[in-house]
Amino acid sequence: MALFKRKKKEEKPQILKIENIRVNQKADSSDSAIVSIGTVLRNAGYIEEPYIQGMLNRDHSLTTYIGNDIAIPHGEYEVKDYVKKTGLAVDIYPEGIAWGGGTVRIVIGIAATTDEHVAILQNIAEKLGDMDVVEQVVQGDPDLIYRVLTGEAA
Repeated sequence: MALFKRKKKEEKPQILKIENIRVNQKADSSDSAIVSIGTVLRNAGYIEEPYIQGMLNRDHSLTTYIGNDIAIPHGEYEVKDYVKKTGLAVDIYPEGIAWGGGTVRIVIGIAATTDEHVAILQNIAEKLGDMDVVEQVVQGDPDLIYRVLTGEAA
């Protein structure tokens, strides 16, 4: 009889899953893109439905377009209680969408239970600060996009 149980290797929660990365998307507006990415977050179990309206409200009050063809829609503070767990979803719009005075081709939806989103945003800015990398992501498949954003194999 073993006196000590082996401790299971603690797995860090998977914030981005490959099944939540979609390429070749089309949208006629930033609002429809936000609803689309919010639906992915909801279907993945990261958020409850009211969070999507909070994402729209946030973008209407202060655009979530950050430059480099990227938008990072996330809910406003008032809807944080509708986040079940931290997670990301990624939609790629090769043709681009007019958004906040720019054009967006990469939409990264964010749901965060605490201030985790700050580290997530820093990571996105670091990884996608180079337009050559942005171009690779826009032209890439979900495996490549996963590797770029997480630094690990899918």
